Formats: sequence, C-alpha cells, structure tokens
Amino acid sequence: MATTATWFTLAGFILLVLGLVLRTVVMMRSSDATSSAGRVLYGQALLLQYRRLYPQSPLPRLARSLILSGVLVLLAGIGLEISR
Repeated sequence: MATTATWFTLAGFILLVLGLVLRTVVMMRSSDATSSAGRVLYGQALLLQYRRLYPQSPLPRLARSLILSGVLVLLAGIGLEISR
C-alpha cells in the first residue's frame, strides 16, 4: 500500500507540473503574439487571446486537464499516505 501511495503522489505531482508548464507556454505564445499590438494582457485575457489566434489548438484544454488530474491524483496519493 505504501508504494501505491508514493506512486500516486509522484504521478500527481508530475501531472500538475506538466499542466502548469503547458499553461505557461500557452500564455507565453499568446503574449508574444499580442506584443506587437502594444497592449499588455494578463491572466484570462491571455487565454482568450490565444483562443482567438489559434481556435483549433487543444493546448488550453490539455493544460487544464493535466492540472485537474494532477491535483486529483496528488490528493488521492496524499490521502492514501495519511490513511496508512
């Protein structure tokens, strides 16, 4: 049971980090594309701009899915570790 909790925690942490890195890449691409306009965008506005520039890109949805699944798996691993 201890190895299962360790692997859940490790997999959750990796998924969470990958999701955050992917979201950062998406925001950086959007920021680079809008820098020529002279207007600075932050947060949600960057994601909306990215969706306007690349409407067929699955990257924002993939980043959100990785973050959510990473948090869930990480919490499951921590819960297994605590219940041990």
